[in-house]
Amino acid sequence: MNLGSIGNPLVSVVIPMYQAEAWIIDTLATVAAQTYPRVETIVVDDGSTDRGADLVAEYASADALAVRLVSTSNLGVSEARNTGILASTGDYVALLDADDLWHPRKLELQVAHLGGSGGPTCVCGYELFDDRTGRPIGVVRFRNGSQALRGWLALEGNGLLLPSTVLIRRTVLDDMRGFDPDLSVSADLDFALRIEEFGPIYALPETLVRYRVHPAQMHRRLGDLGSDVSLLHDRVFADGRRRSFERRCRANLDAHLGFSHLLRGRVGVAMPYFLHSLRRDPRRLVTLPLWALIRRLKQRSRAMFRSCAARWER
Repeated sequence: MNLGSIGNPLVSVVIPMYQAEAWIIDTLATVAAQTYPRVETIVVDDGSTDRGADLVAEYASADALAVRLVSTSNLGVSEARNTGILASTGDYVALLDADDLWHPRKLELQVAHLGGSGGPTCVCGYELFDDRTGRPIGVVRFRNGSQALRGWLALEGNGLLLPSTVLIRRTVLDDMRGFDPDLSVSADLDFALRIEEFGPIYALPETLVRYRVHPAQMHRRLGDLGSDVSLLHDRVFADGRRRSFERRCRANLDAHLGFSHLLRGRVGVAMPYFLHSLRRDPRRLVTLPLWALIRRLKQRSRAMFRSCAARWER
């Protein structure tokens, strides 16, 4: 490590883990490789039945990284994160999912920014990659401030905030009281919206996180996504203001769910979502066919890429 420990605040890394034996050691290795010198690592095993907890204990005993292992009883990722946050002691808290990877300078750059800015939190860009092949799929970078949050709430823009990109001040977390356990797949968005009550979210321009795309991810549960984001919309728009933006957000959610079902071949399930979207916002009559064309082109280009890659490997 290339920094002295004097004057550097402690960073607590909180990793919720469930059935992650295939990835957790690679994830911990990227924490051990951080150039920032003062780090404590807390892994919260949320009732896993695989060997994840044993692997973490073995890794820690080999002195590769000082890790504290905490156990919960399958309470969900939000409660697992909250448990890790309560067990942590750092001035800053960095969130990391058990299947994601960090660039070695991730914490160093984020701590340097927060130390000079006084802001509540700092995020960064992330690269998506295919778990099976290791190949990159795309890069997500954020705009700063309220405009980005409006885009996330409306399911627009180039991607949602990823917890593994977040470094946040302890004082802000204490006032926020962590993640909402009543939400599952939209808990991250709710978390981001509440962070902004303490000041703007700053995004570093660097891509410092790798996001692993694989079938076990939570965001693939469409029912949870629909109910979660709908509940979040109910909370945000409870004051009755911003009706136009509310209609846009709800129409986009219906359209997103419709396309997700359509791409899985569930035409009968998809059509009511499209109709709801059009009722909420008739402008969807123009944008829905465009979205469909764009999504279909993306699908075909990815399929062609994978086919060509497979032939090349032969």
